[in-house]
Amino acid sequence: MTAAPSLPAPARAWLLGCLRALGRRQAPPAPPAGLDWEAAIDAADAQDLLPALAHAVAALPAAAVPAGARYRLAHGASASHARHLVMTAELGRVLRRCRAERLDVIVLKGPVLAESVYPAPALRPFSDLDLLVRPADRLRMDALLRNLGCARVADEHSWDFDIAWDGATLYEAPAGVRVDLHWALLTEPRFAWNEAAQHAVWERAAPVTVAGEPALGLGREDLVLHLATHLAVHHSLAGLLRYWDVALLLDRSGGTLDWDALLQRAARWRVRHALFFVLLGVRSGFGASVPPGVLAALRPRGPRAALLAALVRALDAGRLERLEYLVTLLLVDRGRDLSRALRRALWPPADWMRARYGLTAGSRPTLYLTHVRRLGGVLGGAAGALVGAAARR
Repeated sequence: MTAAPSLPAPARAWLLGCLRALGRRQAPPAPPAGLDWEAAIDAADAQDLLPALAHAVAALPAAAVPAGARYRLAHGASASHARHLVMTAELGRVLRRCRAERLDVIVLKGPVLAESVYPAPALRPFSDLDLLVRPADRLRMDALLRNLGCARVADEHSWDFDIAWDGATLYEAPAGVRVDLHWALLTEPRFAWNEAAQHAVWERAAPVTVAGEPALGLGREDLVLHLATHLAVHHSLAGLLRYWDVALLLDRSGGTLDWDALLQRAARWRVRHALFFVLLGVRSGFGASVPPGVLAALRPRGPRAALLAALVRALDAGRLERLEYLVTLLLVDRGRDLSRALRRALWPPADWMRARYGLTAGSRPTLYLTHVRRLGGVLGGAAGALVGAAARR
């Protein structure tokens, strides 16, 4: 995701106010005096919030919004709506084939949220279709998608690497829609959690209708936990849209969310730190109702937690994303898991490196040299972001 341009505090507060008003189906607040409309729209667009801002601004008096800004917002919303129709049509096509093949699939994130918690489905853009299958079904799903004309996409990993070592892989449908196939809820190798706990989500999966087709969705507590962990681990605690996802889900859940079960499950998954920082963010940014006892029970202690809290306060989304490797390690719940994650990141198995770097005939020293060079680039970027953080304090 492109980092959002920095906004002055009044403009950011107004954008958050518009999102809160939309979620509660209230009138949006008046824009602040002297608002830089181009900067506000750029920031919303970078965070996939342009359709939401357009929807909110449409309710304002015509005199409150410059004609150019109103035109740009309306044009962006129309394009987003058209894209939404293409995406949901492709999702429906895939789900129909899965049902015909009796292959269970859980629809993750955007499409389910759009139709279950958002004021209007087109307000929740999504760039790909995230689908979860059981690990044993990943090759069946690969065949199904390719029979539908979807092509395997080579990203930074090869398909063979993904199947053997990762928990997800990518396809592109003829319509240009990307399908992100998962058989694991989290696919970040530097983050240590209880991976075995994710298998129980299939027992709690709930029937949903999405894109006009019957499918499965995560149970409510699993959905909160997955959204929070994905935001924290895969997006370095950055991105207003993803915080809004969680805030809307909490609002729509009302009194039905089982907070005790959520706390127990977060401990079992070992993602308590991730859940804490996300719940803190949705409460401060969106006024979401989070029981104080829940935050008190989750609040992490120690130097890693203090450093992460300082980074979140000091950095914007772009700098947090550049520190993704550090943020991921700081989020690990247990110290002994952290040491294991570090060992795995610094000294991965030779077979992993051969698959990752395509050096099938490489010797062990050659493999480690390639890996060290890559780590050097990563650490250099992280050091630059940390220097920027220190300079701002």
